[in-house]
Amino acid sequence: MGITLGPDDGVLPVDHASSQFAATEETAMTDPTTAARRRTGAAAVAAGFLLAASVAAELVRSVQTSDGSVTDLPAFALILTTWVAGAGALILALLGLGGSRSAAGPLPRAGRIGRGFALTGAGLLAAFGVSGLVSGVLAGAPAEWTFLLFAVGLLLFLVASVPLALGLRRAGGLGGWWVTALVAGAGVLVGLGATADPWHDLGLFVFFAAWVALGLRLLRRRSVPGSAPRSRTGARAV
Repeated sequence: MGITLGPDDGVLPVDHASSQFAATEETAMTDPTTAARRRTGAAAVAAGFLLAASVAAELVRSVQTSDGSVTDLPAFALILTTWVAGAGALILALLGLGGSRSAAGPLPRAGRIGRGFALTGAGLLAAFGVSGLVSGVLAGAPAEWTFLLFAVGLLLFLVASVPLALGLRRAGGLGGWWVTALVAGAGVLVGLGATADPWHDLGLFVFFAAWVALGLRLLRRRSVPGSAPRSRTGARAV
């Protein structure tokens, strides 16, 4: 004898919103582009905060005399170690903006050129921190030539800002937030051009804040244009 179930007997209603959310979360965990975007965003945020923390700590606590001699070696080492970590995170963020799984979408030629300049600049900023730390510990004061690495590194970011911004705009993955690259360049321009405090430091903080903003945008963005997952039948998921 067969038993016929009514429309409401033993059948649980399907929560479309919950299933869609679960599918979105599963896609976020398995989609390589989403994972790359999150890594790049986290690296950009970390870079901005670490670099800002290094400069802020130097402003709050003096670790050198007017002639550059180190007066507080542990604090000096911590400040420069934080700087190197921030520059390293910036390199990771810039690497994440390129390649076949770019966090902001495929960069056109101008964007790739700007990214190349910025990567070189970030490498010089990291080298500045490492060489300043080593020479400061060994000689009691950072070598004067290390500051050339700092200046050239920032200058390369200034050169990179316009082509990188145009590339990010064409890529489309950041929406209107591609302007953060221009804001970063403006901060560098102030930081390099201003010789008197507090404008030099304020320019640097604008540069750092721009990278934090770019990173937060990447972290908050759910999907990159054209990266919607496909079902087994080949249709794009809605």
